[in-house]
Amino acid sequence: MSKSAAILLICFTATILGFSTWQLFLGKLEAAFSALPFLVILYLFVAPWKKQTPRNQQP
Repeated sequence: MSKSAAILLICFTATILGFSTWQLFLGKLEAAFSALPFLVILYLFVAPWKKQTPRNQQP
C-alpha cells in the first residue's frame, strides 16, 4: 500500500471515529452506530494488503 493511501485511510478512519464519538456524546445512539458499516468496508479493503510474513523476520 502506498504511503498516500495509508494516510488517506487513517484520516478517513479518524473522521468516522470522531463522528461516532460526537454522536454518542450528543446521545444519538443510532447515528453513532450508522458509521459501523464504513469501518467494516475499510477493514475488507485493507485486509488483502496484510503481509503474510512472520513478525520475527527482518526484510
